[in-house]
Amino acid sequence: MDKPSHDMTEVLVRYLDGELTGSEEEDLERQLAVDPALQQEYENLRLSRESIRYYGLKEKVAGVHGQMMKELKTPVRKMSSAKKIIRYTIAVAASVVLLVGGFLAYQFYTLSSNKIFASNYQSYELGNLRDGNEQPLSAVEQAYQAKDYRQVVKLVKQSDSATVKETFLAAMSNEELANNPAAIIQYKKVIAGSGTQGSNIIKDAAEYYLALAYLRNKDYDYALELLRKIKDDPSHLYHSKITGKLTLQLKMLKWR
Repeated sequence: MDKPSHDMTEVLVRYLDGELTGSEEEDLERQLAVDPALQQEYENLRLSRESIRYYGLKEKVAGVHGQMMKELKTPVRKMSSAKKIIRYTIAVAASVVLLVGGFLAYQFYTLSSNKIFASNYQSYELGNLRDGNEQPLSAVEQAYQAKDYRQVVKLVKQSDSATVKETFLAAMSNEELANNPAAIIQYKKVIAGSGTQGSNIIKDAAEYYLALAYLRNKDYDYALELLRKIKDDPSHLYHSKITGKLTLQLKMLKWR
């Protein structure tokens, strides 16, 4: 294998988290035993995980620096050439581990739920919900089209007969307003009611945007569960949006 795929990366992450079944774990370990590229990917992920979990790089570097300065000021005893080589070799190896670990820790520690959300979120276009039997826009739809998100939320809240579509638009409006808890509640209503009133377009959209609302709300387990559900369903409208990179980034946030 030249380079592990996103799917294999996710399998490795699940392996590190102890989430694989017995047979899956055995299959992966057999692959690791014969695939150097996969072994390297595993080591990079393991190192990243540990670096992130025990993150305190600045403090550690400062401590090492202080110890080095202290040793430099201490009278040096004579040392044999063999011992010098061993010490220098260990020092170089430790420096490489620290640099690699520091780089990977920085790369992943600078991730945030807001950054991942922003890179995967796109405002929903009202036209995506229109069908062949187009009716005049409702007040809720007009407000959403005008990007008056507060008015959308207000109208749906005041209505006793909001449709699934209007509830979805209220959920999207709350997501635009960064009101994650309210968006989550409304997306759940949409998913529960779409079987009777709506279409797969609304249901699929609600599931994807609910996962993003969970992400920004830092409910990473719920977000991952929903993203995996979408990824496992090739017929889902948002199936192609769920990449190994996205699920790996969420895992990194969990590890922190």
